[in-house]
Parts: sequence; structure tokens; C-alpha cells
Amino acid sequence: MTTSPDTVESPLFLAVGHCGPDSWMLRTAVQRVLDGAEVESISEESDLRDRLASAGDRPTVLMVNRSLDGFFDSADGIELIRAFHHPDARHVSMLVSNLDDAQDQAKQAGAIHGFGKTALNAVETGEVLRAAAEAARVRPIG
Repeated sequence: MTTSPDTVESPLFLAVGHCGPDSWMLRTAVQRVLDGAEVESISEESDLRDRLASAGDRPTVLMVNRSLDGFFDSADGIELIRAFHHPDARHVSMLVSNLDDAQDQAKQAGAIHGFGKTALNAVETGEVLRAAAEAARVRPIG
């Protein structure tokens, strides 16, 4: 079963493990291409678990930093993606990294295609963010 795009709230993007300035840049990039998108910064693994639980069926995208800044079980964003990926997940994850090898590893861990911080203003990044929001909208629901 999937949710219909006209029956869901605007997407929620969680900037996971980014420093303050990078979180602000990510928020700006998302809101520039997705009207109504909400962006929150997450710097603790327990907060991430709580926020995902409270998101319910809302389309949610995790924008995970390759090297996590904050309080997480691991400093490796790919490991976090792997830990939070499961078939019944009510969210999608993407890696924020300029490294192609890291992007490949993230996809193997269950992420969708991500982007690098140096490409935040690129047209392609807007397309990646829109695709992530759509992937979150059509994810399996219970």
C-alpha cells in the first residue's frame, strides 16, 4: 500500500549530523526548490529516533552527513544509514557527500542518490531533492 501524493503533508527533511552553518545551507537549498518543505536539524541519535517516531506517515527524508557531527552511536553516516534502513522504514535516506565512493557505499547501505555540499546550488541538486521528496511520498506504509 502507498500513500497518495494529494493526501500527505509537505515533506519533512532532517539534516542529520551536520554543523549549524551546514544545516542552515541545507535548509535554504531544500526550501528553495520545495515549497512548504520543513527542515529540521538533528544532532543526536536519540532525537533522530524520537523525530522519526513522531513523523508518523509524513514523507520524511534523512539528509545524512558522511562524517556525523553530534552525538551518534557511530561517527560514520553510512553506518547510520545502514542502521536506520529496513524494508518497513517510513522514511528515505540520502548521503550528503562529495565523494563518489561514499555515495556508492551509502546506496549499498539502503540510501537513495544523494549530493555533495559543494553542489548545493546546482540544478541537479534541486532535482535530487525533488526526487527524494517523491520517494518519501511513495514509500511503503505499514
